[in-house]
Amino acid sequence: MKKVRVTLTSPDGAAAQPGDLTPYTAAALTAALTNDRATPTPPESDSFDDRLDSIAELSRAITHFEAAREEAIAAADRAGGPHADRKALGIAARMPRSRLYRILEKYGRPANRKTADGA
Repeated sequence: MKKVRVTLTSPDGAAAQPGDLTPYTAAALTAALTNDRATPTPPESDSFDDRLDSIAELSRAITHFEAAREEAIAAADRAGGPHADRKALGIAARMPRSRLYRILEKYGRPANRKTADGA
């Protein structure tokens, strides 16, 4: 299978390290970044090993996106101070309140701000 060359550019114009992705991973990543609801279908011609490569690439991307999302949630909660809108955080993160609170506690943010303040 021929790999697809992907080059990303940072907002300041610097090119990031390019990488070679399977065509399916490249299509899935493009669909995710452009908010395209149509999930690409893996080509029937892909072998088992090609599909394993795609699964491994997608799994690495998901792991990185999850970590970045957690960091962003904690940063947003810190930036909002004691009045951060956690309901809005949960909606934006598309996660239930219990998971949001576990993430916040992981980053040292109190789940219950009333008891954390000594009230």
